Amino acid sequence: MELKHLFLAGLGVMTLAACSSLDDDSTWDVNGGAVKFTSYISKHKASGTTWASGDQIGIYMKTNGTALADAAVQNRQYVTDDRGNISAASAAEAIYYPEEGTADFVAYYPYTANVSGTTVPVDVSNQSDLAAIDLLYSNNATGISASTNAVNLGFSHQLANVLLTINADATIPTTVGLEAALTGVPTSATFDLATGTLNVGQTTGTVNFQVNAAGTKAEAILVPASLTNAQLQLTVGTKTVSVPLPASALESGKSIDFPVNVTNTGGNIYVSFGTATITDWTTTVGGTIDVDFGDAEEGGGEGGGEVGGGEVTPGTEVVIFEETFGESVSKGSDNYWPSITYDTWTSSSGLTFSDPFVTANGWSYSNASVRQTSALNPHVWFAANKDSEMQIEGFTTAGYSNLKLTYDITANAAGDQSNIKLTWGGDTIAVPAKAIAVTNTYQSVEITGLTPGATVMSFVSSAAVNKAGFRIDNIKLVGTKD
Repeated sequence: MELKHLFLAGLGVMTLAACSSLDDDSTWDVNGGAVKFTSYISKHKASGTTWASGDQIGIYMKTNGTALADAAVQNRQYVTDDRGNISAASAAEAIYYPEEGTADFVAYYPYTANVSGTTVPVDVSNQSDLAAIDLLYSNNATGISASTNAVNLGFSHQLANVLLTINADATIPTTVGLEAALTGVPTSATFDLATGTLNVGQTTGTVNFQVNAAGTKAEAILVPASLTNAQLQLTVGTKTVSVPLPASALESGKSIDFPVNVTNTGGNIYVSFGTATITDWTTTVGGTIDVDFGDAEEGGGEGGGEVGGGEVTPGTEVVIFEETFGESVSKGSDNYWPSITYDTWTSSSGLTFSDPFVTANGWSYSNASVRQTSALNPHVWFAANKDSEMQIEGFTTAGYSNLKLTYDITANAAGDQSNIKLTWGGDTIAVPAKAIAVTNTYQSVEITGLTPGATVMSFVSSAAVNKAGFRIDNIKLVGTKD
């Protein structure tokens, strides 16, 4: 998944066409008092990179500073198309500003008519459609007046995400049919839109992961909770084993990916869970766990044979820094996008961002800037036919191994991801050559084998090579602490 922030066209009675240029400053025509919205999702929505056609969102509007329960507009239904444009589900659902004063907006996904006042039910017992249970919440838009061009709704994940990446060696004939479940976890909750509070139910049960056809990927959206009594249950072929997951709790807005290595040793199935890494949502630290199927009997499933034992070892892979370029960015009073020296970075404190070309040439500005478009969230823009650089320094990699840098890249026209050079500690690092598959659609780059000890890195655009105009987003550096 590449995109994390999705800009939605105006919410009105009619669906509005998207801006024709990704870099223009077009604004939507005012249609009476109808409210217009843009939107971004903090990190990713499950099972997709964009709002899908038919996604339904519920929106409340209340007088600024008043209780949500007293809102005059409650749980209005809006529907998206596959480009991220959204419109009222019907004319009766359209939202209009109050005649006087300012308004606050609260929204959530997925929409349900089964709302009790401001309370939304949550049920994760059925994992067949992950996006349909991926609860998102927005309450950032407050004190909005009718003169506002567009209300920017920021959605964030309220549940937890667990992924299993299954790696079987040659001793395992197939993982087709593999099953995964987490037992002893809550399957229901309620979410209070007025306070943003998730109230977890007392009843626990079993959640069956959604597993792909090859049995190599398993994923579940889960209610945040302690894992004190939880067991991960895996079935490979005719044998089942239950082991503790190497995490003490599932936390709201966090996604953990556990590598699962499966082998057959001496006729017994052996499973090891590698160090957990974080994908898409927010940062956490996982661990490792070894599981032996040696005592497992034929049968599988709940009530099957005996289960093997497990030993949990703390993990050491950590995120050194991550930069997502903020939730939104606007042009300054001079009508220019902010330089890469702007102050809305989302990464760890202590980092500095600069363009060495500015200092070397005595320029007053950088040819690289931070911007967003009608379709793409904030990112760094390297203009075509111009020299520019984004240098990042202030982090440390001393004491780390297995360093890995990932980032998303795209271009305005035909080009190759290697056209933007990468330096690490002053040395040029080879970026794998790969053509931009679809213009203005991100593709991911992963760089490994980085030398520990570096405290500075750069993305470099050369006027002689960059003929397309490139965008970079979601820069993330991880490493294993020695």
